Amino acid sequence: MLGPSLRTGLLLLGALLAALPGCEDADVFIPLPEQSGPAGVLDGTVTYSGPRPCTRDGRVVGAAIVLGFDTRLLPPPEGLGTSASSIDVIPGDELFGGLGAALDHAPDGALRCPAPDDPPVTVSATWRLSPLPAGTYQVRGFYDHDGDFDPTFSIANLPSRGDVAGGAIENAAEALGGAAPRYREITLAAPIPATGARVSGIAVTLGLPLPLERPVFHVAEVLAPPSGVTQGEREVVMASDFQLGVFSPADPAGTEASLLRLRLAAGVPQREVASAAARPLSLPVGGEAAPAFTYARQDVNGDGEIDGDDHVPDSARIPALFPVSVFSKLEGEDALASQAAPAVLIQGLTIYEDLVTTATLGAQPLDEPKESAIVGVRPAALCMHPTDPARGGVLVISRAQDGEGNDIIPEGDAAEVEAALSRQFGRAITIAYGCLPEGRYALSLVYGTGQAWTVPNE
Repeated sequence: MLGPSLRTGLLLLGALLAALPGCEDADVFIPLPEQSGPAGVLDGTVTYSGPRPCTRDGRVVGAAIVLGFDTRLLPPPEGLGTSASSIDVIPGDELFGGLGAALDHAPDGALRCPAPDDPPVTVSATWRLSPLPAGTYQVRGFYDHDGDFDPTFSIANLPSRGDVAGGAIENAAEALGGAAPRYREITLAAPIPATGARVSGIAVTLGLPLPLERPVFHVAEVLAPPSGVTQGEREVVMASDFQLGVFSPADPAGTEASLLRLRLAAGVPQREVASAAARPLSLPVGGEAAPAFTYARQDVNGDGEIDGDDHVPDSARIPALFPVSVFSKLEGEDALASQAAPAVLIQGLTIYEDLVTTATLGAQPLDEPKESAIVGVRPAALCMHPTDPARGGVLVISRAQDGEGNDIIPEGDAAEVEAALSRQFGRAITIAYGCLPEGRYALSLVYGTGQAWTVPNE
């Protein structure tokens, strides 16, 4: 098992080092062989407060997953990270071991889960993340209640419905009440000394049940404009010099028709349902309830309020919505990994039913599940080096004007758009006009919880 083996290896290494002569006066942290030079360690206690776990075959189902993220590579929707810098896995048997007889095991070893009205439990265990280079980190985590987490596959490396999320959160009480979590930033200062560095006593709290499944989707329909787009059997090609026929606040219907749009259906294609729902994939696509998307408004400026300031960069009339849609340029023709240096992103436009409806949503709740979602493809690509904010970034727009001579970004609005993008991505973003970077792009849908789905995948 990946988690216990990794965790045991680190503990054994620490025990051997503690026995060496001459090390009594200072803690020494030696990195794993693949890490050159001194490294750092973050550790602390994880406290879980939530439903009692399920059991099967005499064991606790699931594990607590603790993840350390470089703040320059936070996971979506806050950042562009695709993996954690370090991970620790605390098996459920270890985390809940103190419950003893309170753990309900079926005599025949069958899966047994608590009733919805069973009282919650609170348990704790220790965790450790290493080796880490100098930098600033956030620690996030979740308890994998159904035991389907697998960090090696993108289709299984994020929490799903029923998992309990959290992290090293500064406003834990407010977050439990519904506020956006504010994660503590933890620094391993450079240069790390030869003896290594350690930050201890970091409290991780897991107490936020996730009500949604990941936004599993497939492309059900391509809504193409009259020109600039061609379709193959398994791909859609947009011209790198694509020009919108109409881009005008006065003509939202014409603007929408000018966009390349994808209608995304929740779940997987019907022919794949049986295999996707079966083990080992166990995707949430074969149950009685049909897969669905849940829309929500996005707090763009992070002020804790959803208001008129939370709009897309293109127009103050269009609210920014979850799920966020992002097209990321892939490394090569056959690769599934995104290009890292520079990262190239096309931010999709999440449309609620149609552009007119989206612009006139008002304050009504958006919690009605939808069988499909519409994503518009902006003819603009953001290019930047995620780990080097000092280098800034460039928003490349394919054309300065639409087919009717309307400015895509009016000259007087360019500075405001650049400022909004700079705030969003934590670096100076400038606008340029030219052909979009050519290549293959993957599409990801991301909820505000960080739960995501990407096509293509494994």
